[in-house]
Amino acid sequence: MTNAVLKQVPDWVWWSLCPVFGALTIAYAGYLTKTDKWLKIGGGMSAILLLASLASQSWLIYLAVPIQFAIAMSIKSTYLIKMAPRGAILPTDRQTAQLIANIRGQVDINKCSKDDLVHILGLPIAYANNIELIKSEGYMFTHIEELTGLADLPEQYCQSIEPLVAFNYYEQFADPIDWQRLNVLPSSELIELGLDRDTAEVICNERQLHGNYRSLVEVKRRTGLPINLYKHLI
Repeated sequence: MTNAVLKQVPDWVWWSLCPVFGALTIAYAGYLTKTDKWLKIGGGMSAILLLASLASQSWLIYLAVPIQFAIAMSIKSTYLIKMAPRGAILPTDRQTAQLIANIRGQVDINKCSKDDLVHILGLPIAYANNIELIKSEGYMFTHIEELTGLADLPEQYCQSIEPLVAFNYYEQFADPIDWQRLNVLPSSELIELGLDRDTAEVICNERQLHGNYRSLVEVKRRTGLPINLYKHLI
């Protein structure tokens, strides 16, 4: 799936096909987006081509036309991302996610709001709620795989947004756990690790009845037990 916004071709791109003054469109894009590099490229090319026109060097003028257009097309996606309102362009693939990250920076999963998860990362509200639930229980995400293992996000989707996601470390929230122990340890060993008997039995009974848990958030949903009862497990 590709963002419809990125398929658009702004009018100034087509104007770049104009001899002599077409390069000014690159400078125009630089002016709108406050990109000095584009201003310099467009302005410099326009000055050179104006001098070539005055010197009747038509071959240079027409040689520059496809170059102008190629430059305009190469910066089109960056221009559209810079000019787009919040939420208009979402990371539907790794390439788009990387481009958004390069331009607007990454989203820190451990500090961002639910609004950021939905309108910048493009997460469905159900997955954003999962992440917020885990964070509210005091857990700090450390790598992309945890969004699948803990918050139940599809693995393929996590791979596509990975370039746009950051996992910054905040010591005050650090509390690493290996939640997979809840899928393998008997109730007796869970009790030895600090769980009360009722909690351990609920976790193990639910696991025996309906199979292993797919994620930490699923443990909470299926058992009804708050995560802070078992988050201390290693």
